Amino acid sequence: MAVKLFLNSKAILEQTFPLESDNAYNAEEVDRFLDIVLKDYVTAEANVIISENEYNSLIEKVKTLENTKRLMEVELEKYKARFTNIKSSDNVTTDNIDLVRRINALEKYLWNHGFNPNTIK
Repeated sequence: MAVKLFLNSKAILEQTFPLESDNAYNAEEVDRFLDIVLKDYVTAEANVIISENEYNSLIEKVKTLENTKRLMEVELEKYKARFTNIKSSDNVTTDNIDLVRRINALEKYLWNHGFNPNTIK
């Protein structure tokens, strides 16, 4: 976000006020300049507050994402450990199909005789 300021450090440093009578500066001219400096200061201060709020918000978001990442890494390790013994093969063998059919037949037999195959240990 760009901040629109009226003055910069060089303009403030090089600002000169003409001397009036009795070697004094014109108070109105000095007041106008100080009003511009004050407006710039208020604008810059508001921008700093907004930036601090954005920074704090981003820090909280980073912490949340780091926690989520850590939890996801733990879950990934659980799944890796769980699936380490599964062999990866693209071709389906008839042995697997025969085993599935046999398990299905045994489960049907158990259901027909009043047993729940999911509760048997």
